[in-house]
Amino acid sequence: MRVADYIAKFLVDNGVNDIFMLTGYGAMYINDAIEVSGINYYATRNEAVAPMMAGSYARLKGTLGVACVTAGPGATNALPGLAESFVDSAPIMIISGQVEKNHTTYHSKLPLRTYGTAEINIIPVVKPLTKYAKFLDDPNDVRYVLEKALHQAISGRPGPVWIDIPLDIQNASIQLDQLRSYQVPRSKLDISPANIDNIIEKLKDAKNPLIVGGHGVRQAKAINEFKTFTDKVAAPVLFSRLGQDLLPHSNKYVFGQAGLKGSKYCKQIMNKSDLVISLGCRLAPQFVGLNFEAFENAEIVMVDVDKAEIEKNKNYIDLGINADVKSFLIEINKKLNNNIIPKRIKWLDYCNDLKANNPIVTLDQKKNPIDLYYFMKLLGDLSNSKNVLVTDAGSNYYVGGTVWDFENGQREICSGTNAAMGTTIPLAIGCAVAEPDFQILAVTGDGSLELNIQELKTISHYSYNIKLFVINNGGYLSMKKWQDDVFEGRRLDTSESTGAGTLNLSKIADAFDLDYVRIDDYKNIESQLNEIMSNENPLFVEVFTDNYQKIIEAFRDY
Repeated sequence: MRVADYIAKFLVDNGVNDIFMLTGYGAMYINDAIEVSGINYYATRNEAVAPMMAGSYARLKGTLGVACVTAGPGATNALPGLAESFVDSAPIMIISGQVEKNHTTYHSKLPLRTYGTAEINIIPVVKPLTKYAKFLDDPNDVRYVLEKALHQAISGRPGPVWIDIPLDIQNASIQLDQLRSYQVPRSKLDISPANIDNIIEKLKDAKNPLIVGGHGVRQAKAINEFKTFTDKVAAPVLFSRLGQDLLPHSNKYVFGQAGLKGSKYCKQIMNKSDLVISLGCRLAPQFVGLNFEAFENAEIVMVDVDKAEIEKNKNYIDLGINADVKSFLIEINKKLNNNIIPKRIKWLDYCNDLKANNPIVTLDQKKNPIDLYYFMKLLGDLSNSKNVLVTDAGSNYYVGGTVWDFENGQREICSGTNAAMGTTIPLAIGCAVAEPDFQILAVTGDGSLELNIQELKTISHYSYNIKLFVINNGGYLSMKKWQDDVFEGRRLDTSESTGAGTLNLSKIADAFDLDYVRIDDYKNIESQLNEIMSNENPLFVEVFTDNYQKIIEAFRDY
């Protein structure tokens, strides 16, 4: 058996049905093995998006995503997608082809920039962005490397792994009985009963407790346990940007998203709290409003499977628990009952009054030019459990995070704290492959569109049920607002004069064989959206919104 064939069989045996790739000479034996194996492969137009697609696939499906790229520029092109998956904790495996082993700087150990054509020593480059990265230089190590890579990708805090395989190693013959296996190490995570008791005592004493739920709750498959905990504690719940879809927002304890671009009333709740229980949330600067002054009156308890995230915040948190969120919630739920934690009617009333008095979308936003908050709210309200909402960086990202209520079982996939532009299209494609029966409602900006515009052809080629909403607000609106506020309106690289003007999007849609729809009047939005969402074909929808739209200000302004 060839190494390449073993790799393909390993993937199949471990439940991998789909792979995102761009074929190339450096990975030709792996490419051939994938073809023969029966794994569904999805061709991209640029290696940069293959890991993005694999990442959204993994996040939506709750399983491993896989991407395959070729050597040299193929591998370096994949770095943006790798970074996206690393920051957002997506369990993906990237397999890169490489030139022959003897033609690599890895093998020679010489201080060369490159040994030959299309050769880059990619492993040192990707190590900071992976949980495990390995150059496979011995065919008989293939089982060990694959098993270790898979374990690293899906265990603890999930994340990307990378295996680089020279051409001659791909084609090398192996004997299965000569392959060594990887022994999974025992978990070192520990949930102290004393810490559980300590937290319960804190909850008893707190007047204004607050629960923060992050993406780690979903990754730990702990949504049910999380809901049980919130019901027992009966405290306000806020979400990180990637945790928005954990619970329906009609839940009486759910108040939405705080942080850099969160709602005003959520920021005030943060500031008023005296105890914060953070579960699977990294408490990134974007969430706490650039610094921990948002929680200046609160004790902070942080539960996270990644010890480094706790260490990062050690000067601000009062108790850090390095544990799997699900295991923690199971243990604390056992000791909580309805009589232990006092009912804090005044605190909840205060939070509800804040929410009622600070609506995000009001009747005066039903107007022309179209208000982005009004459009995004309506889009979210019309979606359901068969929809995935997708955004990337920019105004659509900030607005979606504040107005989408997730009442009907919708999921959201977006660029997290990496805040990458141009990710909506590849993320949407990954979602469409993960859940073919779902309709993907993908929103991007007229500036972000251009970064991976080539993948519109992937959408039309595979006829994915993706509705791509391109927000035409004159280009780079969110950056313009920052430039106006901070730099007195000096608009470097965001103005017409710098070449950042809006493209003719109807022609773009036509060029990529996509049906085009125009939304430019608020009075027709609901009927148009209903018609769009009843269509099973991919659509390119241009939405003309207010070029001077004001986005909710950062936390420090309140």
